[in-house]
Amino acid sequence: MLVAIASGVILIIATVAGIFGFAARNLAGNIEPLEVIDSPQPVGETGPLNILLMGTDTRTDQGGGFGSEEDYGGIGRSDTTILIHLSNDRKSAVAVSIPRDSVVNIPACTREDGTTVPERTDLFNSAFASAGPACTVKTLETLTGIEVNHAVIVDFIGFSNVVDALGGIKVCLTEAIDEPVQKGAGVQLPAGIQTLDGKSALGLMRARYSLSDGSDLKRIERQQELLSLTIDQVTDMNLITDLPALYRVLNAATSSLQMDSGLSNLDSLVTLSTSLSSMGSENVSFVTVPYESTPDGNRVQWTEAANELWSAIINDTGWPPGPVATTPTETSPAPETENIVVKPSDVTAIVLNGTRRAGFAALTSDFLKNQGVNIAEVGNAPNKDTTESLIIHTSGNNLKAQLVGQLLGIINIAEDPELVGGDVAIILGNNAPQTWSAPTGSVEVETTTSTESVPTPQPSPSAIAAPESGLFCPIT
Repeated sequence: MLVAIASGVILIIATVAGIFGFAARNLAGNIEPLEVIDSPQPVGETGPLNILLMGTDTRTDQGGGFGSEEDYGGIGRSDTTILIHLSNDRKSAVAVSIPRDSVVNIPACTREDGTTVPERTDLFNSAFASAGPACTVKTLETLTGIEVNHAVIVDFIGFSNVVDALGGIKVCLTEAIDEPVQKGAGVQLPAGIQTLDGKSALGLMRARYSLSDGSDLKRIERQQELLSLTIDQVTDMNLITDLPALYRVLNAATSSLQMDSGLSNLDSLVTLSTSLSSMGSENVSFVTVPYESTPDGNRVQWTEAANELWSAIINDTGWPPGPVATTPTETSPAPETENIVVKPSDVTAIVLNGTRRAGFAALTSDFLKNQGVNIAEVGNAPNKDTTESLIIHTSGNNLKAQLVGQLLGIINIAEDPELVGGDVAIILGNNAPQTWSAPTGSVEVETTTSTESVPTPQPSPSAIAAPESGLFCPIT
């Protein structure tokens, strides 16, 4: 089963092959047609596939509690846009979030009434607002060189209905949330473990101004983390063994969708779901387009690193990149010895959660900060079922890795010359304890030789699947 997500809406393309007959035809009939793909083709059993998911923030027909109709009207903007890339063998997927406040070049687009919107530099989500979803598809294809095979539009009410059909989503929050509906998400939640109904889950997905710095980028991090948590819970439910429950969820999901004809027909849905039947949630990686602040600091713009991501999708080479190939070299004479002392304050670390414990990387990050370690980044590792914890370090930083290993009790250490963003990266595994104990005294690592063993390099964790926001805590 694959759970694909956009704009806080969970679209479940599940094993509908188990619900043949009237029920399956009814599900396909729920989906509204979307004509934005030129000559849409039915889905095949194999082959790379790019599906653009657009979450519109229109409030039309969605009832109270979702903001001002006067502000947004019935057209809406692409509140969240996610490009889903399915690999050729359908065993892995990459979900790329596009920040809506990205300053990009938008090509000339034709509206449904035949009028043309000229080419311009504007915010990414303005493409949807000015000329509809077809302009969003055209903009992404022009910017990235990626061919969008299928398109899906989802709305606010869809996510709420799906969560209610699932019986709610269990979360643990590190802080209470109180964001009024005026210009906000309209959600009030206490701290701690709780089960959210559809409306509360949607409010949590959309909360912005009452959390962190109020930026869309921070909201993307929270959305990705909640979506990842939701995937795990849906997977654990094993809906395929409970056909009535599966039908309820699918009916809720498909009732709030628009899809192109190549994807929405029953044969395509069955083919797609069958081809994805062996894909687990650990094989879905969440990433955000690499970005930097614009010179005025008010918006963001994509960096050159984004081109590597687009190239990987176009060539279907997988993301994040695989291990760095190494070749044996002759042993060079050991340099002169030098006494080196490393302290926690000398270390800059990346902390990645390789487990299903929500908020575990944030918990570990706080512990390391208290010991004096500098934290560069906190997020989720692509593999969420890592057996043993691992510390990866850049060339020449084995001592720093040993120091962090002493603080966390991790003995697996490896070098990765391609690691960027920190001296070391900690990938937390299932063998890690639930909490960390502070050392009784100061921790330092000292050596009298600069000769270091170099284990086989591991994959670089520089591509983080779902950055942790610090809002979610482990559910015990």
